[in-house]
Amino acid sequence: MGGKTVKCPHCESERCVKNGKANGKQTYLCKECYYRFTINASKRKYPFKVRREAVNMYKEGYTLTEISKKLDIKVQTIHHWVKKYRDLRGTKKN
Repeated sequence: MGGKTVKCPHCESERCVKNGKANGKQTYLCKECYYRFTINASKRKYPFKVRREAVNMYKEGYTLTEISKKLDIKVQTIHHWVKKYRDLRGTKKN
């Protein structure tokens, strides 16, 4: 067998199998925890300034689609930021 062993970044199990491709990169599925991942995946991290601008635009009444087009960021990403902002604001209220 001599192939390179792939470890799950979530549970560190070596029981991982190939599971298709995403964005041209091989994905794997962990048979222990069912976590799907790519090796050496780089997460695109947006600066705080950009995230704050997107949330402020949403608070001003822009739709997620409008913000997405203006800032060239996926709608799902903006939705995640807005939801996180709402959750944080909800926990700070007494």
